[in-house]
Amino acid sequence: MTNFESVDTLRFLDALRGTPLEACLNFWRGRRQAGETPRKSAMDPVEMPRRILPNLFIYQRMEDGRFRCRLAGTEICRVFRHNPTGLYLDALVVPGAVASRQRLFTSVLERELPVVYSGRLMHSPESFVRFRRLLLPVSATGDRADHIFGMVVFYDFERIARNLSRPNDSVPDSEAWATPEDIQAEPPQRLAACG
Repeated sequence: MTNFESVDTLRFLDALRGTPLEACLNFWRGRRQAGETPRKSAMDPVEMPRRILPNLFIYQRMEDGRFRCRLAGTEICRVFRHNPTGLYLDALVVPGAVASRQRLFTSVLERELPVVYSGRLMHSPESFVRFRRLLLPVSATGDRADHIFGMVVFYDFERIARNLSRPNDSVPDSEAWATPEDIQAEPPQRLAACG
């Protein structure tokens, strides 16, 4: 698989395989108790694989249905050129993308299933960066999913001049939803080296 391959024809787990997003999913799966959505308090950064920390985020669904960024890793701040913590999702994406991103975030909480999606983020008037983003449901109270825990990886900054048109940010380039079987599966075990 290349760094940035369309997820359209891939299953959820295939879209994560070999990327840092796979480590994020495995951490989240390891925090599930009796098949339930993990608690937000179980997302302890001290216990996370260090390589995923710069690309992590947490969004909270507010009473009005909007999503507010509660945490953004250092790589996210670097690519966005500011810290999005405290800002609302609808203020962070281009206006044409608000409905599709709101749908994805809301569906993750309602279905209590993860999704991975890809797209392009305008980085400047002359360039964009490709990304793949994993959204995972978590619960502050244990009653229902009300936060999005996740990770985004960025690939290949590209100049718009090399392309015939600006990217369409209004809908993701691709998305793949987890099945209940995908999240029930045990994280893969590492094999000890044979000597």
